[in-house]
Amino acid sequence: MLDTSQWPESTVDVLKEVHLDPQNVRLEIADAKVEADIIEDLFVNEDALGLVEGICKVGYLTHETPIVLKRRGKYVMVEGNRRLAALKAIQNPMLVPDYQARITAFVALLPDRSALAKIRVMVAPNQAEADQLIAAIHTGNLRKAWTPGRQAAFFQAQIDAGRKLGELLTRYPTIDVKRFVFRAHIINLFRSVSYDDPVLKEFLTTKKWSRGLSTLARIYESKDFLELTGLAMQRDRVVKTVSDSVFKEIATAIVRGMYDENINTRSLNSVKSPRFTQLMNELRQIVADAGDSQLTSGSAPTTPSRNGGTVKGASTGVTSPGADIPPSTSSGAESGAATPSVPIPPKSRQTKKQRNLDLGQVRAPDSYPEALKLLLGELSEIDVYKYPNATFLMIRAALEKSIKSFAEAKSVDIKATGNNQNGYVQLRHALNWLLEDVKANGPTYLRQVIEGVRTGRLVTYTSSGDSLNAINHNHHFKVDPEQAFAMWTSVDSIMRYVMKP
Repeated sequence: MLDTSQWPESTVDVLKEVHLDPQNVRLEIADAKVEADIIEDLFVNEDALGLVEGICKVGYLTHETPIVLKRRGKYVMVEGNRRLAALKAIQNPMLVPDYQARITAFVALLPDRSALAKIRVMVAPNQAEADQLIAAIHTGNLRKAWTPGRQAAFFQAQIDAGRKLGELLTRYPTIDVKRFVFRAHIINLFRSVSYDDPVLKEFLTTKKWSRGLSTLARIYESKDFLELTGLAMQRDRVVKTVSDSVFKEIATAIVRGMYDENINTRSLNSVKSPRFTQLMNELRQIVADAGDSQLTSGSAPTTPSRNGGTVKGASTGVTSPGADIPPSTSSGAESGAATPSVPIPPKSRQTKKQRNLDLGQVRAPDSYPEALKLLLGELSEIDVYKYPNATFLMIRAALEKSIKSFAEAKSVDIKATGNNQNGYVQLRHALNWLLEDVKANGPTYLRQVIEGVRTGRLVTYTSSGDSLNAINHNHHFKVDPEQAFAMWTSVDSIMRYVMKP
């Protein structure tokens, strides 16, 4: 049991006698050595300026005592780095040049700045007990928890220091340690993938990736994703039922979407959102193409073998992806003798046709009508090969409604522009107005795209506006799946454009 009552207290000078902790998991920067970099990071990413304002306007609250630890003869702040950064800046605003003017303005409200030059701190006896207190504060219920990435970073640091899951469970009995450790392993699993695109490799080292970890959590915590991949905690590691090569494709699809910003907390606001549904369809297709288990009843997990095949009945640990695991043996049906291990040839990859339209880059803004959002969600789920004509009809409806929503967002009444028939605005009127608007305000490349769909002169007939009207009105007109895909390809650029009013 942790007992801080015996920890000694001391009064230290905030500028001269105590230093910010370069190992602080709050930091967005890795391996920070220079204190100037640390204090800048805390102002940029942890709103230390807000704390400066609070201290200057309300006062320095002493109900919580900062915790320091002696490292190499110097006091280092292990709990209270944000407060220390704020106090240092109050004493010397020049420490944070980009915020100097605002800090100086706040400091002017203080009756006596020197009263904050020294603070009372508690001195932790060692790093282990300091860690226990920090975890109890930030990952328990004592105060607002750290962000998911911060929580995972803390426990990942414990694992990297050689501590086992069982030890952490004992050390932090009031905290959902297993959840945090699982989260840390998942993040590391995505980081460990050897992405073919160097842009994605670089992306995983950026702040944008770190800030998107809540998006990643929405995916890997979902029942659909866990069932598809078989990801689960098993003792001190995470196991999965898909091979490393298949997980690489899955990770690439997710990270690519996060990089392109069509996978985020807005587009994945629920497991029923159109983008989440489309993403899971895409991931299931990856697994199906590879012939991996989809965790249906009675299916056995697989793991990579040394020759690139898969072995049923084994699990893959994240801590050692791609490790050689020999094929299991089975008893002979007649002789009872064990069947010797033999290399399993890699599965042939037969690329299956994409059965859904790609709406990954088409997301209706929050201000657009709910009816359009629902239509786009249904359009992303429909099996084009099973329902090509229904798909064609939905493309027509989605195109017309999207253009009308675009015009409405720009406070334009299409009917008032003269594009109507007897007071009604139909698809051709919407396309006519959009072409006029693009000629006046939009990108040049889109003119021919709209003209091609509007008239059919630049494309095949089934990729024209006339065919869209025919599918709606001509009871003899029909299309096949390839024509439905071709139509979507023709209008894709238009759809992307009108989603950004």
